[in-house]
Amino acid sequence: MNKAVFFAVLLVAVYLAHDNEARVVKKDRARRGVVAIAPLAVVQKRRDRDEQDLSKVPGVPGVDYPLFRSVPPTHFDCNAVPARPGMYANVETGCQAYHVCHDGREGHQGAAFLCPNGTIFSQKEFTCDHWYNVDCQSSPSYYSLNLDPAKNPYFERAHKEAAAAALVHF
Repeated sequence: MNKAVFFAVLLVAVYLAHDNEARVVKKDRARRGVVAIAPLAVVQKRRDRDEQDLSKVPGVPGVDYPLFRSVPPTHFDCNAVPARPGMYANVETGCQAYHVCHDGREGHQGAAFLCPNGTIFSQKEFTCDHWYNVDCQSSPSYYSLNLDPAKNPYFERAHKEAAAAALVHF
């Protein structure tokens, strides 16, 4: 096979592959309002991510539990919490978001994280739990658990050992 034929076949193959990806994107564009042409793999990943299967999670998404893709803006402020470092449920987000307050490096809201869909942050347990196991509205009453070295995962090891030793002496 000479070089000219090889490059002609290669050019046709690239054109057909691009045309197929463009058709998929145009179809996706009509359905979702996408404006950029992306490779087929990117379109498939976007479709998989957008169509999360919540059928195994009991309850109605957005009604029984929050359904955020990213941490929304809220009025949470690390300056209003009892202890730093600490982990705090954000009641404004239905407790799907929680904040880790440190020394202010991350700003007045600390580092913000989302629990996976169908779960919310349990201030009692310092972990994400199924929405039906957590009373989000009572979370602020448990903020003081951050003062307990046995509960707070960010409490420094030296402080934990000193607190444990103090408890043994009683």
